[in-house]
Amino acid sequence: MKALKYFFFLLLILVIGLSIYIATLDGNYDIKRSKIIKAPIEVVFNTINDFKKWENWGPWYELDSTIVASYPNKTSGVGASYTWTGKDGTGTMKTISLIPNKEIIQQIDFGTGNVSEVYWRFNEIDNHTEVIWGMKGKSNFGEKLFWLTQGGIEKNMTPMYNRGLELIENYLIKEMDKHSFTTIGEVDFGGGYYLYLTTSSKIETIDAKTKEMFPKILEFINQNSIKASGQPFLLTHQWDEINKTTIFSTCIPVKERVITTGDVLTGFLPPQKTFKTILKGDYKYLYQAWENAYKTLVEKGYTAIEKGEPFEVYTVGPNEEPNPANWITEIYIPIQ
Repeated sequence: MKALKYFFFLLLILVIGLSIYIATLDGNYDIKRSKIIKAPIEVVFNTINDFKKWENWGPWYELDSTIVASYPNKTSGVGASYTWTGKDGTGTMKTISLIPNKEIIQQIDFGTGNVSEVYWRFNEIDNHTEVIWGMKGKSNFGEKLFWLTQGGIEKNMTPMYNRGLELIENYLIKEMDKHSFTTIGEVDFGGGYYLYLTTSSKIETIDAKTKEMFPKILEFINQNSIKASGQPFLLTHQWDEINKTTIFSTCIPVKERVITTGDVLTGFLPPQKTFKTILKGDYKYLYQAWENAYKTLVEKGYTAIEKGEPFEVYTVGPNEEPNPANWITEIYIPIQ
């Protein structure tokens, strides 16, 4: 009996000692991880800013398949929130402030009533995005006890943050790679005047050339207070598949004929019957889109004009939409 009293007395001392130890532990934490993601900063920011998209990359779904998320009407921007339930209980998260393409600050409650701050910071690096994802706060007594038994909060959270950043990049790469070809068929293209620059180049350097040429036309337009009357387009004069060379013009439509001097000239695209195809997606799929257009044209019984000059109109491009999956290019092939 005396031995039992000593045992409980010793146990009480251990509990008190452990409690004192836990109470004196520093409960402050600031855990963060970073990764350079191969995606434009606007695309990364918009994805993280929308809670509904988190289920496409959240690492916690790999750890707990029972998680069910619930969303209110507002899921992005300041005031957006969501709640979840899983095997470890319930939780809530809310966005309290943001600076577009720079920072997002959120509050998270794992169901303990003790709120932590989750923060995201974004830095543009060569058209890629450095993402810093962190969480900071102060653990209460129960949370310090829990994390003590689990080996520490940083040891447990760091792998999840690393995995989450990896999953974000994987998700965005797949999303940005989505593309489709849509056949419209025969259409009458109205034509009209345009300002243009012409060059010859290797097929592989078309993209680099157009990035040099379009700004020169735009500069001319701005300097002379000319108003564009449509989307920019590329007009192909010659395409040599054997030698991998081409002659083409970069063009911007205008309402009327403009008298020009120097490199920028005025042209006229006549009204004509064309076969139209639409590419939705990155410009890297343009070659396939053209192949698909010519193949479908023949299958539908049309004949391309032998010396016709096909063209592509950049209806939606990187200036309007950061996600290449949403770029829209219209392809027109003159037909008989």
